[in-house]
Amino acid sequence: MMNKLFGALLICLSSASWAGPNDVMVDKVWVGESVPGQNSATLELNITTVKPARLVSVVSEVAERVEIHGVSKVGGKMKVRVVDGLRLPAHRTTVFGSKSLFLIMVGLKKELNVGDKASVTIVVEYANKRRQTIATEATVKKMALSYRHLGTDEVYDHR
Repeated sequence: MMNKLFGALLICLSSASWAGPNDVMVDKVWVGESVPGQNSATLELNITTVKPARLVSVVSEVAERVEIHGVSKVGGKMKVRVVDGLRLPAHRTTVFGSKSLFLIMVGLKKELNVGDKASVTIVVEYANKRRQTIATEATVKKMALSYRHLGTDEVYDHR
């Protein structure tokens, strides 16, 4: 009986300790569908880090490059800037695609259709200069309708 209890306890403890000291978890990876002639698309994903790290690069075979964009308010106006890297705090999830952080796939090499998959490679660097590469896959989702916020409730479908 004691051996079974010890075995069950060991299984519970091992499943809760999956995260190593430098683990990075990437999830909710997707990109919106494109329309003919569209040159860029927003890549959305979450990056969770155990230790502080720095996002060094993101690449995908469906785009010439992936840029990290930071959006901030300067003098009452929204300002977008491309950043070379981004600090990823420990024990936090950094959400790309909402509020002030975006990953933009620039120079699309092909049309992105609903259901397609695009490989994405993410590189992070730790304080000791060790780099970790995370390979993942983005699912192409249907582009949402957008609302024009100029006083009307008219909906524009960009597809």
